Amino acid sequence: MKKRWLLLMIAFSLFPAAASAQANPGDVVCTAVDESGQTLFAIAGEISEGDEYISKDNILYRIDSVNGATAIAVRIGEEDMPDVSWLDAGEAQAVFAGMDTGIPAAAKNTDAADSRKLIAMYVTHSDESYIPSDGTQSIEGQGGIYDVARSFRDALQAKGIDVILDESTHLPHDSGAYRRSRRTAERLLQKRPDAIIDIHRDGIPDPAEYTTTIQGENASQVRLLVGRGNQNSDVNRAFAKQIKAVADRKYPGLIKDIFIGKGNYNQDLSPNAILLEFGTHTISKERVLNSTDVMADVVSSTLYGPETGSAKSSDAVSGSAAMKEKNKGSLSGIMLLGAIVIIGVVAFACIQTGSVKGMGTKIGRNIREMTGGLIGKAKEKYKK
Repeated sequence: MKKRWLLLMIAFSLFPAAASAQANPGDVVCTAVDESGQTLFAIAGEISEGDEYISKDNILYRIDSVNGATAIAVRIGEEDMPDVSWLDAGEAQAVFAGMDTGIPAAAKNTDAADSRKLIAMYVTHSDESYIPSDGTQSIEGQGGIYDVARSFRDALQAKGIDVILDESTHLPHDSGAYRRSRRTAERLLQKRPDAIIDIHRDGIPDPAEYTTTIQGENASQVRLLVGRGNQNSDVNRAFAKQIKAVADRKYPGLIKDIFIGKGNYNQDLSPNAILLEFGTHTISKERVLNSTDVMADVVSSTLYGPETGSAKSSDAVSGSAAMKEKNKGSLSGIMLLGAIVIIGVVAFACIQTGSVKGMGTKIGRNIREMTGGLIGKAKEKYKK
């Protein structure tokens, strides 16, 4: 009897831990293999028949069948990627209007009062964290993913882009998280941003899947997710492909791949919506933070051209300020010189005439001579 109670107590003590381990749907890792059995990719979450995958080297695969946590993918062929040769021009371009990205020009703010560069961001899975840096993969409240979102926001703002980062939490991390974050996305879209970004991290266990080096610095790769279950799917996909093409040209190895999944990830709300996965829970957050600067440059170039105009604007502002300061200094110098001249004329007139009345007459004569008689004549005519 005592042994039975002991076993029951052990079972109940282990139950909460087991329930907690299964509470996060991201803990379910699925793997896709090609027809020869070679692993293509892994992802935290479900893979469904009909999902598509664009690999790092731009090969398109379609999920043909799923057996438990393993999916079989069929190679479709090389994906047609956007031409980003305009990056080499080194000139600011209106990507929405000038680039064949599939993104409608109407998506860009056109009102004069609303022509600023504006990006909106939010975090659906608010608890997501990085074990090496945060000590755990999940924090009740704002997880380490918010540090990534803030760093990404700051890097975009440094390029002259206005960013609204909504730091609302959407706990718990369950199947209803996207329903709760949808309200946040709808609120953000009322500001008419040029793009709306949901910030995440993956949940695959192998950190080597995301570790990379960008320009000699330890960094993390970024995965792009597109939902195929919405009316904007084609445009969302074009937007993701544009981001990858720009990144591949500027920072090879930054973008891991593009996964086009069954859900919609709230991307039905906007044609310019994207979900970014910055690393996975087993990678250090410091690596991920190192990626936010270059990712900001990629997103900025994708939306607004290779230059954000921030540098030009700052130069113009500083130049304008310098010019104002210079003009202010010049005006002060002229006024000082004028005062010295006037004092000199008054003193000279006093010395020559020996009286204040004579000084006035002398000064009036000098003024008539300097102005061609205009001022002096007017005064004499008035006296008459």
